[in-house]
Amino acid sequence: MGGRWTGITFHAETPTDSRVADRPMHFCDAVALSSTSNLILTPEHVNCPGAKFSFGWQDGNGSAYLKKMVQFTGLTPEGAKSLLDDTPKIKKGKISAVTIGDYDSPDILISYLQPEAAMRFVLLWQRANHKVLDVSLSSVMAVCGNVAAAAYKTQSVCCSFGCPESRRHGHIGRDRLIIGVPTGIIKESGLI
Repeated sequence: MGGRWTGITFHAETPTDSRVADRPMHFCDAVALSSTSNLILTPEHVNCPGAKFSFGWQDGNGSAYLKKMVQFTGLTPEGAKSLLDDTPKIKKGKISAVTIGDYDSPDILISYLQPEAAMRFVLLWQRANHKVLDVSLSSVMAVCGNVAAAAYKTQSVCCSFGCPESRRHGHIGRDRLIIGVPTGIIKESGLI
């Protein structure tokens, strides 16, 4: 398909046989770092309220992230709340850790694709499925919520152009599209 793909595995219990991140970080940063080694994020190792919200790792309704979202997007509090409510979220308590850079049996694959590689992926997907690939796009919680959590929860292909936070912390080039694909879809469609 082209591009560099990172395997993501969501765990009900924290694995003890892998390297836990050595510092708190954003999920999108961990995806970028996974090209050199795999690592595990737990709630204590995530310093992004958007990722904590998306992975069900915070109490409440996302108010910690809501204030930040208003600040960096220029949205009204009402508009930000509406987008927050529409962002896919993994149920609280369902996962306790996420491995980034897992290639043995990942739940999803994520890539920061250039447009031509994204086109090749869509073409391969359409050859296998014989229909248009429908995606929704959001500029908030791009990598963590609208790609990783969404692909895991909905078992569908999810895309984003990024958000201000992922562009800043995730080392996403200006010519990249973020795409998340459940491994089941890749296997069923014969893409590997």
